[in-house]
Amino acid sequence: MHLVEATIPASTATASRVVSVPIEESRVDRYAVIGQEKLGTAVRREADLVREYANHLRSLGHGICRKAILPKNELGPLFTDLYDETSHELIEAKGTVAREDVRMGIGQLLDYRRFIEPAPRLILLVPSEPRPDLLDLCASVDVNVVWKTDSQAVWMSSLELRSGDQKI
Repeated sequence: MHLVEATIPASTATASRVVSVPIEESRVDRYAVIGQEKLGTAVRREADLVREYANHLRSLGHGICRKAILPKNELGPLFTDLYDETSHELIEAKGTVAREDVRMGIGQLLDYRRFIEPAPRLILLVPSEPRPDLLDLCASVDVNVVWKTDSQAVWMSSLELRSGDQKI
């Protein structure tokens, strides 16, 4: 995985800092992690989702980046998947809609949000519509879920799905 250099030093921070960094551009078509084919495939799917959704947001005229977060007393930064500067949305991508991935995505979003001012809206970007129970879980912690439909080039949102307007 290619890492983007940030202006955050590699020493223990005495105060938390957040900086905007360019979106990671991965050009690898496919790779395997020995003994964990599923992990390699899921990570690749995440990169594709991020790239597609970033292109969608750019087509709408949105400014997008990633955030590099260096929590106080940590040695290295945390990197978000996407941050929509226009709509103030923090976006975490997951390569599957498995319960484990949805729960991990929620945890990452809640962790990152603590450092970004003003507090952004939270978006979980996934490859397909999650089961109703997982949509309910996300709604219970104010996380909107976004996925691309198979039948058309339309991004669906759980927030719009609940309100009856499904396209974003």
